[in-house]
Amino acid sequence: MTKFIELKVSDESETKTQLVNVACIGRVYANPQSNRKSIVELNYQSVTDAPVYLEVEMAYETLRAYLV
Repeated sequence: MTKFIELKVSDESETKTQLVNVACIGRVYANPQSNRKSIVELNYQSVTDAPVYLEVEMAYETLRAYLV
């Protein structure tokens, strides 16, 4: 069964809600600049073969607890 999580993703000037497949989430990091944000690394590459990272409007411990 495929599980999805709804994440508020911060872009440069806006925040939008994005639906992310939990199976595509690789690593989760605490954002060193804010304790209310996290960084999520996805398991797939972008068109330019660069890793895909999302800055998420959720505390690291909250997001980690949901995924574990």
